[in-house]
Amino acid sequence: MPNELLRRAAASAAPISLRLEKHAGADALLLSGELDMDTVPLIDRFLRRRLGPFFHRRNLVLDLAGVTLVDSSFVTYVIRLSEAVHRAGFELLLTRPVGHVRRAIRVVGLANVLPVYESLEEAVALAAAGRVPMIPPPFASSS
Repeated sequence: MPNELLRRAAASAAPISLRLEKHAGADALLLSGELDMDTVPLIDRFLRRRLGPFFHRRNLVLDLAGVTLVDSSFVTYVIRLSEAVHRAGFELLLTRPVGHVRRAIRVVGLANVLPVYESLEEAVALAAAGRVPMIPPPFASSS
């Protein structure tokens, strides 16, 4: 991760970690920490720097296993990113939310719009194969 992103993450209330895994047909962004109005711009900049200005023109999987908190700015970002990805003919999937993050996804109805999977490997494979269902799979309140 570039030093500038580390400095800005350290300056925010809770540091975040961003790691990109490239897979055939899909990229996975592994996130951890608190994703709020201070850290969402870091996520967007990270994707633009690592994948280029047209980063939304590919299948993306956001892995939330290490995320401890999300706020409305993160939910808004995910919805806008999903719209851009879909307009380009690709998929955005979420994986492995736990605790507060899982509850927030359920409460705001995000799982009704975006597929949420319990396995990163399954999400990457479905996106890469172009087999993401039009209707998101059932979302359990707890895992």
